[in-house]
Amino acid sequence: MASVRRQVEITVRIGNEPASLGKVMAVAGSCGVEILAASCYWDRAGAIMMLVTDDARRVTRALGAGGFECKSSRILLVEALDRPGLTALLAEKLTAAGIDVVYSYSFRSERNLSYLVFKTTDDDRAMDLLEFEALIHEVGAAKRWRRPVEADVEPCEAA
Repeated sequence: MASVRRQVEITVRIGNEPASLGKVMAVAGSCGVEILAASCYWDRAGAIMMLVTDDARRVTRALGAGGFECKSSRILLVEALDRPGLTALLAEKLTAAGIDVVYSYSFRSERNLSYLVFKTTDDDRAMDLLEFEALIHEVGAAKRWRRPVEADVEPCEAA
């Protein structure tokens, strides 16, 4: 894992108009911010989109000006190398530590990274545990590192 940080998630209730999903993304993208993670689901009242960006205030203002109602909440954002199943593995570790995961989702970036979003009942403890997991991962990767074989070989002398 590269990093764990607190972040703001923007939730937008869209309704049942299919084109609204594209409009939300277009407005958010037009602000000049990076969309780090996005997820969408439907309930009986319509679609709900959740966005995590590098500037939540700017996106919230732009979406409000575009006629969308937004709510924001705190989440934990993990930036990690893209590994299938990592979100489920970390959620399992949080649950085993007695931290309830309200929801989670992941979003793959173009740079072979994933952004993992966790909404928990105890963000302070979850943050500590996720940072500890990142540290263990980094120490393990350092212990597995070996100098390339070529660096250990003496050059051959010509006969």
